[in-house]
Amino acid sequence: MQRGPRFRALEDLPRNARNSILMEPLWGIFATPLLYYAPLYMSSAGLSSTQIGLLGSLFLALSFVFQALAGPVTNRFGRKRTTLWADLISWTLPMLVWAVAQSFAAFAVAAALNATNRIAGVSWSLLTIEDVRPGDRPRVFGILNLIVTTCGLLTPLVGLVIARQGLTPTLRGLYFAGAIGMTVMFVWRNNITSETLSGVVARARHKELGVMQSLRHSLAEVAGMRRYPGLLGITAFYVLTIFLEQLSLFQILFLERSLRFSAQSLSYVPVAGVVVTGLLYALVLPRLAGLPVGRTLVLTRALGLIGAVALLLVPIGNLSVMLLVVSLLGGATFLTQTYREAALFARLPTAGAADLYSAVQTLALLCSVPAAALAGAVFAASPRGLFVLIAAVCTLLLGLAVWLARREGRQS
Repeated sequence: MQRGPRFRALEDLPRNARNSILMEPLWGIFATPLLYYAPLYMSSAGLSSTQIGLLGSLFLALSFVFQALAGPVTNRFGRKRTTLWADLISWTLPMLVWAVAQSFAAFAVAAALNATNRIAGVSWSLLTIEDVRPGDRPRVFGILNLIVTTCGLLTPLVGLVIARQGLTPTLRGLYFAGAIGMTVMFVWRNNITSETLSGVVARARHKELGVMQSLRHSLAEVAGMRRYPGLLGITAFYVLTIFLEQLSLFQILFLERSLRFSAQSLSYVPVAGVVVTGLLYALVLPRLAGLPVGRTLVLTRALGLIGAVALLLVPIGNLSVMLLVVSLLGGATFLTQTYREAALFARLPTAGAADLYSAVQTLALLCSVPAAALAGAVFAASPRGLFVLIAAVCTLLLGLAVWLARREGRQS
């Protein structure tokens, strides 16, 4: 019996990467539409844009705390065990809270629980990627990003239900379903993955250490970050892209309030993203494989800057132009995330990867803590002004990418 193209694309990957990819749709079918509609859901529950921004900053501040513990916890308990328990705490529990939330306090509790996903993010990334050959890592990240984006095809279906049943009851039901579906996925994935080779070594090194001792060990590793060529530069790029993602939280509210698109019209945004991401994965990623990472980052951020400026020029109510612009922005984000992660992992040493990867994300979170609150305040004062700020950050990112590319060229 012949394998289909989907399985041929996975058959040369290690067990963990292959099974993580196969399980990802069970997370994406719930998370993608729920995360997309979350700002509208909070707004429908009576939260102001300022409160939504404060929730974003609360989430980031707590994420910073959990990110600082992610490396030590992952090393102490292993990639596999940490991923299971952190996912259950950071997704199953908040899904249940979101399903019944009716106040700022309830949303704050859900945000606090969801912030623990910073631990799961480190452990799951290492569980998935550590045993993969470096040359195959962009492909793995690309497939995972493509799967999550493809799940956006469900968003118009959710939009149809919202049009008939209303936003709040539809999303409450989807949150309940997500709690059940994600729990099944987490347990199933745990049964078909195994601890990585590096994870076994890390557990042996950290098994006699308490979490705080392990944290001090991690900080010692971080203190030597400058020993690794190019790590500081890509870290700065990583930090700024995370900051930009937090500023972009209000895009859906901007499209609804300022450009006057209905929830049904907005449900087509993820579909456009699926089309663009699929084309990029099939046609662009193979052609970028031979390019230096620095030059690739320049290309992705140039697209991002063009999209950010174009968003300010979208005519009110023009659906086709809006979909074209947000597709461009989505494509730039997809390529940035794919090559940003690959570039970072390429500069991490085998020993201490969990500590340094967690440290980069911790720094990114620390710098991004004020971003959501800043975005909420600016949006409340001037929705268009927020997206002028986003365009300015895109300009900084493009300049940094050009600097990284030139530095890479001098070192080659």
